[in-house]
Amino acid sequence: MMNTKKIFKWTGIIFGLILLFLIASNFIWLNERENLLYKMQQYVTYSKEDWKNYETNEKYLENTPTEVAQTSVASAAVTDFHPYNIGFFTGNEKTEELKRIKDAHFEKLIPAKNKPSDEDVQAALIRLTQGRLTDVIINQKLNIKVGQCYENPNTEGNYNCVSCMILLYNRDKKDWQEAPDGDNFLDNSYDFYQPSEGDIWEAKNLSIMIPYDYELIKKYEKK
Repeated sequence: MMNTKKIFKWTGIIFGLILLFLIASNFIWLNERENLLYKMQQYVTYSKEDWKNYETNEKYLENTPTEVAQTSVASAAVTDFHPYNIGFFTGNEKTEELKRIKDAHFEKLIPAKNKPSDEDVQAALIRLTQGRLTDVIINQKLNIKVGQCYENPNTEGNYNCVSCMILLYNRDKKDWQEAPDGDNFLDNSYDFYQPSEGDIWEAKNLSIMIPYDYELIKKYEKK
């Protein structure tokens, strides 16, 4: 008899959850990148800051032409221009990296006076990654921070172009991290450009060598 009561009890609970799920599906708005379970998780776990980031990122995506993002992602750099922390190298690899840095003649780089803000860079990378970055920003509580930018002559017909190193800042841990948890689809540096004067910043693959931004790391490391 007790077993029968337990069965009825659990059947009732499961039925109630299914009913609640179906009711919620009629009242909760979803976009094409979300499912109902994900949305319900948002309502249960999100803080005010998480909702603010979510709404900001959704606005970025709404104003982004899909074909522009696809074109940007499709282009791939042949040469590795990305900067690396020299402290991670040893032996011959360190010697080769030091030579690569010397041959790059960083002293000729011109610091950019007109550069994108953290928000500009984050929005540009959301568009470049076709929204993949949005989930990282929300679910992993990460934000993009940008460091020193340098003038880049490879404007490709755009109004201007700069090259900058970026990092991911964890809002919960108050510390930077090198890559998102899981699939690492981000580089540590990109070109950012404005198609015309005063236009929004867009992102593309890095096209010149720039130095590793130790000051950026120091600024956002946990104190």
